[in-house]
Amino acid sequence: MESKKPQAEPSADAAPRGLPARLWARAAVPWMKVSRRARIAILAGTFTILANLGLVLAWLHFKPSSEPAANPKYLARAMAALDRGAFAEAKRLATLARDHETLAADQAGGPDYVLGAVATMEADTLWEEDQRRYDLLAARYLSESQQRGFPPDREGSGLFLLGKSLCLSRQYDASREVLEKALKQDPEEASEIHRLAAQAYLSGAHPDLKRAMAHNDAYLADKQLDRRQRFEGLLVKGEILFKQGSKDDCLKVLAGIPPDVPSFADAIVLRGQLLMQAAEKMKAALPAAPSAAARHAVQQKYQEAISTLRQAQNRGSSAERIIPQSMYLIGECFLAMEDWRAALDQFHRTRQGYPESIEGVAAAFHEADLLRKLDDDDEALAAYRRAVAGVGDPAEYRNPLLSLDGIRQRLLEAYQFYVKAGRFEKALTLSGSLYPLFPHEREVELAVEARQGWAASLNDAADKTRGAEGRELAKQARAQLRLAGAAYAHLADLQMATRAYPEDVWNSSECLLAGHDFRGAVRMLDEYLRYELRHRRPRALLNMGEAQLALQNIDKALEALQECITSYPSDPSSYRARLLAAKAHVERGETKEAETLLRKNLEEGYINPKSLEWRDSLYEMGCLLQAEGRDEEAIPRLEEFAERYPDSPEMIEAHYLIAEAYRRSARVPRERLETDTIETSRIAHNKQMQRLLSSAIAQYDQVQDLLTRREEQQELDPLERAILRNCYFARGAAYYDMGRYDDAIRAYSAVTNHYQHQPEVLEALMQIAACYRRLGKPDEARGTLEQAKVMWARIRPDAPFTETTNYTRDEWKRVLNWYASL
Repeated sequence: MESKKPQAEPSADAAPRGLPARLWARAAVPWMKVSRRARIAILAGTFTILANLGLVLAWLHFKPSSEPAANPKYLARAMAALDRGAFAEAKRLATLARDHETLAADQAGGPDYVLGAVATMEADTLWEEDQRRYDLLAARYLSESQQRGFPPDREGSGLFLLGKSLCLSRQYDASREVLEKALKQDPEEASEIHRLAAQAYLSGAHPDLKRAMAHNDAYLADKQLDRRQRFEGLLVKGEILFKQGSKDDCLKVLAGIPPDVPSFADAIVLRGQLLMQAAEKMKAALPAAPSAAARHAVQQKYQEAISTLRQAQNRGSSAERIIPQSMYLIGECFLAMEDWRAALDQFHRTRQGYPESIEGVAAAFHEADLLRKLDDDDEALAAYRRAVAGVGDPAEYRNPLLSLDGIRQRLLEAYQFYVKAGRFEKALTLSGSLYPLFPHEREVELAVEARQGWAASLNDAADKTRGAEGRELAKQARAQLRLAGAAYAHLADLQMATRAYPEDVWNSSECLLAGHDFRGAVRMLDEYLRYELRHRRPRALLNMGEAQLALQNIDKALEALQECITSYPSDPSSYRARLLAAKAHVERGETKEAETLLRKNLEEGYINPKSLEWRDSLYEMGCLLQAEGRDEEAIPRLEEFAERYPDSPEMIEAHYLIAEAYRRSARVPRERLETDTIETSRIAHNKQMQRLLSSAIAQYDQVQDLLTRREEQQELDPLERAILRNCYFARGAAYYDMGRYDDAIRAYSAVTNHYQHQPEVLEALMQIAACYRRLGKPDEARGTLEQAKVMWARIRPDAPFTETTNYTRDEWKRVLNWYASL
């Protein structure tokens, strides 16, 4: 063979391959030595040449192939190539026929027939999943050819190849009818058709064992079968007998399969399955409290099955196919024995060693389930993701060990397990791994369900855990609801063209409102109200008013609430709309309008005291009257509320407002007591004042007792702390006004004990000093002021003086010095 001469390296000036030398020479001119006009001319010429070259290339690219014009009879040539075994040429010509040739009606299915036939031939040269994928492809081509019409004289072979590809791609139910037709149309392939039909009726979602046996008997009746084929037929007969429950007949058939044929390994596996079946019957027959001996007997039977299945892994030329099958069955034995760790290890090795086999795919889901059962959540979730990925395209999935519906059921069971166990984060992670086994819409729905369940769980915990921890839990719950609202919005986008769209938008608005994303709620409610003319419109307007009110958009809130009240006066939403509208009017200082709305709820009789709207309206009416200083009207309203609803969240506030109303009411008789000169009137005024202040103190005592006991168990929220502090001081002030100075001192002393390192203690000590002066004890008064100076020095400099008292830190120093000098 002549050796090639070494080529010299190209010089720097050599033109690149494919570039015209003239153009290269011009382009190689030192650029900076050329004039500006020359450079422009060069560029123009270059662009012209390139443009013309582009047109030529485009013409060449889009110029029709000379082959279609020269010889259009591609289908006939493809058929000929197929018949002589030139599969690559047949496939190329069939593609050309499909794309370029005008075919007669009776030839329309020809190209797909050729492509399907070639695919079945190619599938025969492959193994396992690769073979199944090619058979799936062949089934698609041949199904299309059947719909268009098989070519003349090819219907028999077309039906045979279609039935074969359907059966071998595990579309057993679909293959049965086709194979039955093929048996009539293509008698030359009768033996192979019987073999395939027996497998099709034996397998599939709904086995027909009687038909399977009939076809298998017909197959075994063929005198032309060789030794290997005959024993394979006997093996199928044993499998049919096994499924029929004929154990003895099955064993008799298996005994006739010698060790030197490939199907002997399959026969061993079938014997192992018989032992498994026997173990399952023994296990099912165990009593509720079985003896140790009975349990041991069951375990022994399963161990016998495991030993038998292991023998199959080193027998026969079919061992490569048998190994994953026997490994998987051994895993099922360990599962039945409840040896979770052994089962997990077995399924793990099956999945890892044979990931694309039917056993490997099924083992992957067993592995994930076992990891979940063993509380190894992170590994379980990774295993579920891996298992779902191993399924591939659901449209092509066929697995007799684990159906697609079975997989979906397993995944939903795992999801529900995490939800019910309160492991919502795990449920969310799992829900994000479900596509493509579930559509995106279902994936989002499950994520929303998990987030809503998470929020409900957090809210339940928050209700049972007050204080800072409870507030934090409630905050987390709102965060989950906001995420649920966003997920519903995404779901709405996915289903925009469906009837579910308004429902998704509504659900999004509900979650966002509950999650305090008021702007998001307004946005979704605006969208909902565009589509919803009647159903839920009153509630949507109510929610819109609530969201706008929270955003301090008072005018917009009243606009939505007023439409709800006016347009739907008898709808339950209208009563809460009046309540919220009353709050909106209060925000604008329009108390008269607010009172009118509340009175309608309370007095028109459309709702009763058992309803939340009536309860809340009663409370708001009491608050409104108390805020306006109409204490005599406020007290009966608030007392009725406290009596009717002792478990209401507003109960403590109601008692506090009642106390404040009583204390303020006492001002009138006190003022009259100071100005009235008639002794009997003064006695009456004093009696009235004492009664009102005693009532106030009783309410303060009740509130103080409740909050103090609560404070011993958990941290109070800011409002509760403020109410408790005010109760301490108000009790002292009430005793002071009653002239009961010793009681007032004791009340203020409680303040000094409770707030001894906070600015409030200075206010309490000042009041104690005033009480001592009233009692004619100036020394005790001065001593108390000196104590206040000491306490002032102990309070940290950055304490919030102005938040709880009337003076700054420096002002308190001057005030205390001034009072001490008196």
